Amino acid sequence: MNKNFSLKFKLLDIIVIVTSILVSSSLMVGIFLYNKSLGGTRYLNVYHNGQELTQYHINIEELNDTYTVVLEKETYNTLLGDFYIDVDKNKGIRVRDVTCPNLTCEKEGWVNLVNLPIVCIPNDVRVVITSTNTSEGDETLGLGGIYYVKHF
Repeated sequence: MNKNFSLKFKLLDIIVIVTSILVSSSLMVGIFLYNKSLGGTRYLNVYHNGQELTQYHINIEELNDTYTVVLEKETYNTLLGDFYIDVDKNKGIRVRDVTCPNLTCEKEGWVNLVNLPIVCIPNDVRVVITSTNTSEGDETLGLGGIYYVKHF
């Protein structure tokens, strides 16, 4: 066994770590600010069983308080239970108090990026913010259809 093993950082190690943190933080903040600066009117779109529920097409910019959309099990028979969607002008959208086995959609939290969906597979519900500005979305982020964004 080598007795000269050491866990001490050298100056070059620290420079590489600090530079990596600064570059990755700058990229995340830049993407966030660029997405915010594109403007346009944002809308809530709700899809169930692959069909858009047009009665819930809401202009987010006109909201003053948090608005809650409720998809009731009596109306939508294939839901596992009532489905709650909160919409806020500043925070975006979130799903809460959902009846589903893994609650992945609820754990997503607030989403405020255009074209980044919240999906509940067991209930077959997709909730997404769309915009009148057609240049927003995954093309803006340069991800080519891969939806992975760290929430700030």
